[in-house]
Amino acid sequence: MDLSYKKSNLVYCIIAIILGLLLLIVPKYCIYTLVILLGFFSIGNGVYNMIRTRHLISDPDFYVLMTIRGLFSIVIGILAILLPAIFAKTAVVIWTVMVYILAVYLIVTAGMELYGTTQMKKFGLETKPYITEILFELFVGILLFFIPPKTFGEVILRIIGLAIILVAVAFIIVIAKDKPLVVYAEEVPNDPDDVSEN
Repeated sequence: MDLSYKKSNLVYCIIAIILGLLLLIVPKYCIYTLVILLGFFSIGNGVYNMIRTRHLISDPDFYVLMTIRGLFSIVIGILAILLPAIFAKTAVVIWTVMVYILAVYLIVTAGMELYGTTQMKKFGLETKPYITEILFELFVGILLFFIPPKTFGEVILRIIGLAIILVAVAFIIVIAKDKPLVVYAEEVPNDPDDVSEN
């Protein structure tokens, strides 16, 4: 497992543990916190796509797709953070709407990124970190559909939180134990005559 892939996985594991802890400690307000966290994640992800990802390969379709994905992420992230604060009187409705918007956004962008990684693979680029991101987005997107803010029981939320923490910790242990393969070169004499003399 290369270093960049390890770092990427560790970041997602840490995010998962934070989410799990929130589900365990404050399940009632977790969905609101989750929306804000996903808002910041979306903005960061969008900026990264605009600055770096879309320039990885010289493919016009890839460039356009990653540009759309980046702008889409930034807009959704800003809405997720600002809308509940602006419309405080109807905050519950706004939170609920944003939960489902974020769920759709995560699933759609995961599909867009899946296409992007297939294009990157054609150019021989490393795609493992992006596959991790796709799986993370799909998992959280699907999870949001099953956590309606009003109707979902706190006990179920805590069980999900505990499961997320256990899986993330297990994954961190796997990453920590994974060591790079070191191959030692066989010593070869510089002068061929040395071999014949022996």
